[in-house]
Amino acid sequence: MNNSVINGTHKFVCEAWLGSSSGGLLRGDDPLKYSTPLLLLLISLVSSLSSVFQALLRPLANVDFVTQILAGIFLGPSALGQNIDLVTKFFNTRSFFIIESFEAISFMFISYISTAQVDMGVIKRGGKLAIINGFSLFLFPYVVGAIACTVITSNIRGSVAKNKPEQLHDLLTNQSVVYFQVAYSVLSNLKMLNSEPGRLALSSIMVANCFGWGFFLLLITFNSFLQHNYSKATYMPTFTKVLLLVGIVVVCRPIFNWIVKRTPEGKKLKASHLCTICVMLCTATFLAETVGFPYIVGSVALGLVTPKTPPLGTGLTDKIGSFCYAVLMPCYVIGIGNKVDFFSFHLRDVISLELLFLTISSAKFASILLPSLYFKVPLSHAVIVGFIVCIQGIYDVQIFKQLLNYKNISQEAFGIMVISAMVHSTIFSTIVKNLHGWVQRKHITYRRQTVQHYEPNSPLKILTCFYHRESVPSILTVLELSSCMSSASSLSIVSVNLEELERHNVPLLIQHHSGPIDHAGHNDESSISSSRRDQISKAFEKFQSGHDLQENVSVECFTAVAPSKTMHEDVCTLAFDKGTDLIIIGIEDGTAAERRLCRNVLNVSPCSVAVLMDQGRLPDFKNMGTTMKNGSMRINVCSIFLGGADDRETLAFAVRLSNHPCVNLTVLKLVDGENVSHLNDVIERRLDFRTMEKFRQDTMNKHNVSLREVWIKEASDLVNLLREEGNNYDLIMVGIRHEESFQVLQGLSVWSEIEELGEIGDLLVSSDLKLTASVLAVQQQLSSVVEEA
Repeated sequence: MNNSVINGTHKFVCEAWLGSSSGGLLRGDDPLKYSTPLLLLLISLVSSLSSVFQALLRPLANVDFVTQILAGIFLGPSALGQNIDLVTKFFNTRSFFIIESFEAISFMFISYISTAQVDMGVIKRGGKLAIINGFSLFLFPYVVGAIACTVITSNIRGSVAKNKPEQLHDLLTNQSVVYFQVAYSVLSNLKMLNSEPGRLALSSIMVANCFGWGFFLLLITFNSFLQHNYSKATYMPTFTKVLLLVGIVVVCRPIFNWIVKRTPEGKKLKASHLCTICVMLCTATFLAETVGFPYIVGSVALGLVTPKTPPLGTGLTDKIGSFCYAVLMPCYVIGIGNKVDFFSFHLRDVISLELLFLTISSAKFASILLPSLYFKVPLSHAVIVGFIVCIQGIYDVQIFKQLLNYKNISQEAFGIMVISAMVHSTIFSTIVKNLHGWVQRKHITYRRQTVQHYEPNSPLKILTCFYHRESVPSILTVLELSSCMSSASSLSIVSVNLEELERHNVPLLIQHHSGPIDHAGHNDESSISSSRRDQISKAFEKFQSGHDLQENVSVECFTAVAPSKTMHEDVCTLAFDKGTDLIIIGIEDGTAAERRLCRNVLNVSPCSVAVLMDQGRLPDFKNMGTTMKNGSMRINVCSIFLGGADDRETLAFAVRLSNHPCVNLTVLKLVDGENVSHLNDVIERRLDFRTMEKFRQDTMNKHNVSLREVWIKEASDLVNLLREEGNNYDLIMVGIRHEESFQVLQGLSVWSEIEELGEIGDLLVSSDLKLTASVLAVQQQLSSVVEEA
């Protein structure tokens, strides 16, 4: 039974309460008459449709909000909503009450989580360019949009999509705003958070948001004063708004700090703590509405004061975030899709509004491009950032919905704005994705960046990276063995300490300078992380100071904080910028994160790569200085040569190590029973022959270098050789890639544990052989990253 009662301008609909759960079809009940089955069915439909659209749009840049909104539109009056029976069943009065209630709750949680992920410290790290870009992005699009709006309204008679001229000004004001939450989501999806364009875009947008929020608060206060003619009644609303923002900082921040202190390191949030955060969120949004703010202000303010340290980020994203995006978001997009009706659009209105939107997007693009070029930012980076600030997302759609709810725009204009935002975001995201890929492909070098081909009179440039602090001593030992006494063959080292980015923070690339460590600007980081960075930086500084007399070693130290999936980008970018010849990756236990890093670096590195796995045999480099003089320390190094580019690179690096007075080098050349190479490629055979001849000539007078040819026919012979002689060496060097036709390697990859080390390297660290020698697996620079000038 439905009763409609009109009281003044409000319409009230009264329905009989049927309960929330159905008795079931077998009892004659229609489940769609009850709120819970109806809600679950709608969530299932939207989730399924969103997955379908996501698969269809996979070739384009995958923008989550586009596929979700498309699912909502498909269920709305533009598609399935044309079926009257479907509308009667799914979108009756009861369902709309449910959907709109969940819509507000959904966006409240989404805005809090997305804001809590981003660290405000990125503004300080953005520098002067970010401030100038942010101010330009805040002001220029608004001015250009106002001019364009005036031109359109003065040249077109009547309304535009049933909007009055003053409503068009409200429309352009919201179109000219960029939200850092949207940028963070897009950059995260495109795996660009730790890229240079991504950092510049995020910091610039956050500065623009600071100007925007400040202007918004001043505008509210000024309007309040005008409405009350500067009477005493104007002070109370302003005072309560300021009191709310201060109260969120003063009250909620200590509660967050208390939660962090009560949660042991590495543990997840307790359920009680999670409930406390939810209560604070609901209270903050309620009070925001009470004092006259939009409820989104409360969730954003609470997100900004949330500490950017574990366990809050992980706990909030994993527990609250998953529920929001899986359960609440479908309810949100249904409410949006039901307000979009393609059949109500008029071509004249679409063209007029689209011209206005494109003008504002062009102004956003220019407001970033021009200052960036003035400050000599690479054109490709400036263009990418310019397109990033033009992308719209779920925040923009929510603001459009608020304008519609307050009757500031028509429903036709709302539909055109939503469709325009979806189309523009898809196009701009695709452009950004392809441009960023093109910039990455520009990491093609015009020379061979390998140990085998480096110029003897120039320094050998090595970049080291590692997850764990325990990998540092073994890496420093290998670097010590790589250093030569002659200044003509010096060593240039770049150290990259890798820290995995929690999903609530912003990627960083920190350069550590020699001398006292300055923590200014890193207050957001935990003291544990800072102490770890200091210890690693000081270890490399001590390594450099030990070679001050020879002046043949230079060291640069960095810390890269990035997502695990894109961490290799920082490593490869630094290797490209520094022109390194070799990347050494230190791994401890071969964890999934370490293997992913190795795999990604091996695939896209601009130079040769070596993976070092220390098993305890390498001595501490600090003891080498005193023992070199009396010759008491001997380090036995073995290089296994089977044939191919990687083995040639391994041999070249082994020869470099043999220049150290503590090293005894043994080269094991594996040949078949007829004393010929295992290679089928004739060109590779010739290169191997030339390499071995050069090796014999270079080491002819070296008493610490020996060459042995070992006959190997099958894999069992190789296993027996390594089992018998493996523990005679402290470090075993092997190539990673070999020809698939090698009979000696057949079957070794079947039980591979760490395939990134190659067949032989994986065998050396396997539990079957139980060897204690450390392993250095080498891959020569890929031919795909070398382009002849």
